[in-house]
Order: sequence, then C-alpha cells, then structure tokens
Amino acid sequence: MRLRTVGSLLLVLFLFCGISLAAAHQYQAGKIVKVEKQESRAPSGSTDAPLKAEAATYRISIQLGNKVYVCRYQTGTDSDISWAEGKDVQARVSGKTMYVKKVTGKEAKGAIVDTTPAPQP
Repeated sequence: MRLRTVGSLLLVLFLFCGISLAAAHQYQAGKIVKVEKQESRAPSGSTDAPLKAEAATYRISIQLGNKVYVCRYQTGTDSDISWAEGKDVQARVSGKTMYVKKVTGKEAKGAIVDTTPAPQP
C-alpha cells in the first residue's frame, strides 16, 4: 500500500514537471515590425593575422500581443537571416531574452533591449 502511494506521488510529480516544461516553451504568434542591420566595427590596430569572419548584428522589432519588443540578434556572415518586415513569426519571451522559431525549426536567441506598447489600429 505504501509503495503504491509513493509511486502515485512520483507519477503526479513527473506529470506536473512535464506540463510545466511544455508551458515554458509555448510560442506566440508575432509579426516583425522593423529590421535594421547594425554597422559592423572595423578592427582596430594593425596586424598580420587574418581577419575573423564577423557576425552580422540586427536590431529587430517584433510585436507580440500588445507589446513591441526590440531585440538584438547576431548571425554569422554565412547564415541567412531571412526575416523581413511584415513577416509572421512564432516567438517566446523568457526574461530579457526573446526566442524566435526559424524556418529550420531551430530557435534564434536575441537580447531584448527595449519594450514599447504596440500602436493601436
């Protein structure tokens, strides 16, 4: 009897953890409002060492519900950032970070630098 109670409690605990993790990764429908490519900085000083491939930095404004999140995303120069203004995206916010689901199914992680109320229609 006691073993059955402990087993039931463990089962409930595992189910609760699974539901919590699933809820933590739920995406919301959003729309890209603005995309700005940031200027890359030229390396300072002179050296004979080969230059590293720099990452491209983008400032992207994404509307989720009644808020617009301005985020900074970095991508390698060989990566295709196929985000465009007006495009619908799936995104989620976790603290000061926004995760956007890419076409490949992977997440793009960006730092939230500003939040403003969405314009009223």
